[in-house]
Order: sequence, then C-alpha cells, then structure tokens
Amino acid sequence: MNEHQSESSTSTFSETTATIREAARGVRHTLEDGTAPGQWKAILSDLVREAPLPSLAVAFMIGVIAARR
Repeated sequence: MNEHQSESSTSTFSETTATIREAARGVRHTLEDGTAPGQWKAILSDLVREAPLPSLAVAFMIGVIAARR
C-alpha cells in the first residue's frame, strides 16, 4: 500500500467516524427533547445512566422473583 492510499483510507475512516458521531449526537438530542423531566421513564433512565451495575442487579432480582411465581 502506498502513502496516498493510506492517507485516503485514513481520511475516509475519519469522515465516517465523524458522520456516525454526528448521527448519534442527533439521536441523543432528539430522545432527550422527547422526554419530559419528572416522568418515571426519565427518572429510571437517569438512574440507570448514573449507576448501571446496581440497576442491572435490581433488574436481575426482579426477574428472579417474577420467574419463581
């Protein structure tokens, strides 16, 4: 591979990465705008974002309890 091909693939990769990041940022802003603060979904989303492992443990325990019934 020569130097020109390497620069071309690097710039293509950089452009693709920037495009994906911009799309993700747009989706995140759209989701945040659509969620009214104070609703249970917004509160739960904030809790999971702040403490993902404890939230996963609680969800697992709820699943175990529900499965035993």
